[in-house]
Amino acid sequence: MNIGGNMRYLRITGVLLAALLTLACATESVAYDPVKFKDRTVDVEKFFTEFPYTPYSITMSDDGSRLFYTRNGETSDLMMLELGSSSDLDEGTKICDEDFSKKNLWDIGYNETDKYLYWTGDEKNDEIINLYRFDIASGEKIRLTDVPYIYGWNFDESKSHIAYIGRMGQNEKRLDELHIIDLQTFEDRLVYTDKPEFRMTWSVISVRPDGKGAALNVLKNADRTYTNVAYVDFTTGSMKILTDPSKEGSSDGTEPLIPWYDDNTVYFISNQSGYANIYSYNVETGLTKQVTGYSHDVTAGWLTVGGTKFLAVVSNSPAGSTLSVVDPLSGRELASSTYDADITIKTTVGGDIFLSVGAVDIVFEMWKVTYDGAELKDPEVIVSLSDEKKDALVRSYVERLEIPTFDIDEKTGETRKLHAYLLTPKKPLKDKIVMIQSFYGGSNSYDMEHQIFADAGIYVLSPSPRGSSGFGRDFAAMNDKDLGGNEIIDIIYCARYISEKLGVPPERIGVFGMSHGGYATMRLMTFPGEVNGNKASFPFGFGVAVAGFADIVYQHNHSNIPDWTMLEAGDPVKDKDKLMDRSPISHYDKITGPLLLIHGNHDDRVDIEGSRMMYNALRESGKPVEFLEIDGQGHGFKGIPNNMLYYTAILQFIDNL
Repeated sequence: MNIGGNMRYLRITGVLLAALLTLACATESVAYDPVKFKDRTVDVEKFFTEFPYTPYSITMSDDGSRLFYTRNGETSDLMMLELGSSSDLDEGTKICDEDFSKKNLWDIGYNETDKYLYWTGDEKNDEIINLYRFDIASGEKIRLTDVPYIYGWNFDESKSHIAYIGRMGQNEKRLDELHIIDLQTFEDRLVYTDKPEFRMTWSVISVRPDGKGAALNVLKNADRTYTNVAYVDFTTGSMKILTDPSKEGSSDGTEPLIPWYDDNTVYFISNQSGYANIYSYNVETGLTKQVTGYSHDVTAGWLTVGGTKFLAVVSNSPAGSTLSVVDPLSGRELASSTYDADITIKTTVGGDIFLSVGAVDIVFEMWKVTYDGAELKDPEVIVSLSDEKKDALVRSYVERLEIPTFDIDEKTGETRKLHAYLLTPKKPLKDKIVMIQSFYGGSNSYDMEHQIFADAGIYVLSPSPRGSSGFGRDFAAMNDKDLGGNEIIDIIYCARYISEKLGVPPERIGVFGMSHGGYATMRLMTFPGEVNGNKASFPFGFGVAVAGFADIVYQHNHSNIPDWTMLEAGDPVKDKDKLMDRSPISHYDKITGPLLLIHGNHDDRVDIEGSRMMYNALRESGKPVEFLEIDGQGHGFKGIPNNMLYYTAILQFIDNL
């Protein structure tokens, strides 16, 4: 590979955009030329037009009759599908005139009582997140709040009120408030302000049936390592911690369930035992009880069959998923079924469980699984894709790997093994190229980016380094306060493994990632060779770092989620020296190959200045670097034009190596 390359700074403008577009005058639509790459052309556009939807954001109404989702194209449109009339997302109806490619749209919820749609979002893709109400019939939108950021919201049981957590301020000036909005009068009532010892955070808010209190997540001393469940009494303004504050618990394994079991009893999930298990709390007795004793992580929802309540419990692992029915009083498992897919409960109606379904080679499906009081019936597929679309969108074969890393797993006494998926392109390049995801990999779900790379003939390795979810709390917590530490060694060992397995030299192996993964990409390419007393090296041939940060301290001081830095890296004041040593900007001179930086200039979560710092340092020292800055985009890129620019830049960057 030619690692010299050209050093370029690309700011997306109308000129560059026009260069990538071919206007079809007859229809006045926009078509995109395939991207030339090595021995082929890659039709990137088809990945957006054949399935222009984001699976994880598809929302179902509580009664299972409607789906709400966005259709992404030249614009991003809010859609509704009546499942009684169609099972094809393409046949949904556009219900809103707004273009959500220019703003965020999160956490959609339909209120069957007042017939309004509610969501959190912003107005200009800047993550100033507020709550909105939308009238499907008239198209009228009302903004219900005026706060810097909303962590979470939910209806009460009667659907006459909304509870939300608003974050006021930043860093040491941060103040979190719990509010109740009356949906008839729009009265916004402050019911609780958090204290430094227990800070509210991203959370499901489970409101008590009588409206006198709610269960939610809180952080002990603002530390995500100690995520607890609390009950807030609206009448007294007091908070009771329901879990053990002395035990560690992560935010992605802690969640109150909706609705309450009865007037006085709420169920919740906590991973303080090491794995996410189900607990109950009774307001009258003040007692918390562990209901299940799983040695794997679970999520749950409620079923009602013949007037009796049951828990629908889902356990997902990279190897497959299990759906179980559990007696909430005894914790006894009454029925279970396993599936070779990743499943998520969207809603439950009586004994019907509506599931969102995906896998590495399954784009998107929805199932209905029924519990009749004795057994779980076979799934009924209610939304799926045609075979033609599946073939167009899944361009790889999948192999699950277990890759040895550098240390001993205390649970087994053997060398720790990392889960990973290897995606082998259906039509690989003659001279193999491999791209390794630096973080947030290993999920058993469809990833469009991976399939676009596979369509280009590139092998993709998607591993789960320590710190990844899905393997219990302890594994997920292994990188807490160790950002840029042993998680980096894990990826180096993965690179060595795949280089040997596929017979690909390091100069043809790249690393890529977004956000934390963007940081990890830069860290891997500038790794000084040793961390935590562990030595390792791998000369990555190239890297693509998206929305990453090069300076950890700067990231903390300029991010809208500074608590993330405190958890993952440490205190930016007390641990400044360590954090600077773990910052890629401190070791830019050690970069192993060409680097492509991509960032949106409206990113409030990871400030673009971090990418600019890295670009300037590399450029001024004569290192091969390119920088694509995309105007008006935040932490991620929306709309076909921006995504065409994104993938065109990546493929052209690799093609020119």
